[in-house]
Amino acid sequence: MKNTAIALGLAVVPLVGFAAPNDMPGAPSYSYFQGDWVVDGNANGTGQDYDGYALEGSVAITPNVFVNGRYDWLDVDSSSFDANRTSIGVGANDFYDFGRGDGTGVGYYGQVSFERLNLENVPGTGNRDADSNGYGADVGLRWMVDPQIEINPHLGWVDYGTLGAGLGSADGIRYGVRALGHINDAVALTAAFEASDIETANRDLGFDNEIRLGARVNF
Repeated sequence: MKNTAIALGLAVVPLVGFAAPNDMPGAPSYSYFQGDWVVDGNANGTGQDYDGYALEGSVAITPNVFVNGRYDWLDVDSSSFDANRTSIGVGANDFYDFGRGDGTGVGYYGQVSFERLNLENVPGTGNRDADSNGYGADVGLRWMVDPQIEINPHLGWVDYGTLGAGLGSADGIRYGVRALGHINDAVALTAAFEASDIETANRDLGFDNEIRLGARVNF
């Protein structure tokens, strides 16, 4: 995890100088760095809960186009089973100011991404490892209820390709909602619920009822 986190951070740094903020009044920033604590979740197929950490970074390369990356490290309780998820994507966004007040409106976005799933010590396989690369597609809203309050529902599909250890092809939906409290233009605190329904021919690999707490720095 440490090496991946460092690599993600270093990848974002040289892009900061090229960040292009959306010029619509009240539009949320797509140039940020975020750290999350995964407080709790349920690992389907194991009957166990999990926790972990996550890093996420995004840079707006034009007012309406962004690139982003995300890394999740998840540790399943009472077992040696770990999951690492990596996503690197590019997307487009826009913002609709519905005139309710300064700093309010609805942003909307879509993105496509490269995805990697790495599973370590998978139960039921003799504790073998399995990994694969694939793609994802996601859409979402960034609703500025108030200049300090943002609601971010999102929905996506991911296809990780064929995993090893006899698991077969893995794909399914992922979804969630995140709330952000913007302390000022630069800093926000976040809370999120996320879930995924990822299945293979032989196993349910979904990660459900995931609760995250985090902090975001906009630049």
